[in-house]
Amino acid sequence: MTNDKPRFLLLKSINGDPILVNLSLVRTVTTINLAGDDVGVISYDKDHEVVVGSTVPDVMAAMAADPIPLSD
Repeated sequence: MTNDKPRFLLLKSINGDPILVNLSLVRTVTTINLAGDDVGVISYDKDHEVVVGSTVPDVMAAMAADPIPLSD
């Protein structure tokens, strides 16, 4: 899933606030149950993971949506 061109997805952080994630650096996304809530774990490499409030279906929907425009 990695390439050199950044593509940002708008997801939810663990507390529900919006968070931008660079899809070009993401290697895997999984859903886990944390204290009764389904949350996502985004892996960048074997040593770097981020827990987010978005699940795998949320991430897939964000990937299918139009890219977020960023200015230079």
